[in-house]
Amino acid sequence: MTGYSLRRRLLLGLTLAAALIGVVALVDTWREAVRTAQGLSDRVLEGSALAIAERVTVDEGGGLEVDIPFAALEMLASAAEDQVFYRVDAPAGTFLTGYEALAVLAPGEDGIAFADGLFGAVPIRRATLSRQISTGAESVAFTVTVAESTRARSALARQILIRSALRILVLICCIVAIVWGAVTLAFRPLDRLGAAIAERNPDDLRPLQAEVPLEAAPLAGAINSFMARLEGAVAALRHFTGNASHQLRTPLAVMRTTAEVALRGDAIRRRATGGSRVHHRRDRALPLGNAAGRSGSEALGGRGPADRHRPRA
Repeated sequence: MTGYSLRRRLLLGLTLAAALIGVVALVDTWREAVRTAQGLSDRVLEGSALAIAERVTVDEGGGLEVDIPFAALEMLASAAEDQVFYRVDAPAGTFLTGYEALAVLAPGEDGIAFADGLFGAVPIRRATLSRQISTGAESVAFTVTVAESTRARSALARQILIRSALRILVLICCIVAIVWGAVTLAFRPLDRLGAAIAERNPDDLRPLQAEVPLEAAPLAGAINSFMARLEGAVAALRHFTGNASHQLRTPLAVMRTTAEVALRGDAIRRRATGGSRVHHRRDRALPLGNAAGRSGSEALGGRGPADRHRPRA
């Protein structure tokens, strides 16, 4: 009789549990990776916006002018070949330089705001920084908006996710190997118990003396109890067959004697019947023999015996 394997069930259950935990961990890792990549991107955008804001000056006419430092734009360059966009606005939203189609965000309480969006068909992450510059007579507010495509951010998030997935996969493989070895060691006492039972003679019903763990003690106790009951049943059966053979010995002897007497009586009757038949046939054959003798004599002499001894005239 074949059944399921506890080792495989435990291994499958623990593997599925580890895989489920791994999936949950990957989802959380992806969110954390996106958050981390976004934080890095925001810091780079803020640094680039600050670098541009530091190059804003007031001209002789009291207007604003800006000398875009290319180092600030190179800060946004990456191996993912991101696209970089910028825009500088004077007070009252007057466009100074950059990409005029780039939307400007309303700065927050700390003077900077971040948001995702689209520039044309390109997904971007943009930052708008609000600053003021003094003209000597007054302070003039201006804004610097910097944006970059999200290729680098997505690539960084994917890289973090892949590395985390590889680590989780290695961890699951280690868990499977450890569980396989642990289950094998845990089931080794049961294997020894089965071998001890298999090595016994068929008539050996002594209790098992094998050492088993606490979890297998009920099984060993049940086997010993069954073997004790089986030994009692075998002893009762042997006692019954011994009594039955003793009680049947005398009737069998009587039956044997009766059969022998019957066989002898049949032989005697068969012999008596055969003798009677012989006597009966002999009695029937004698008259026939006498009659045959007389007929032959008459045929030879034409007369009977009385005529042969009668004197002639």
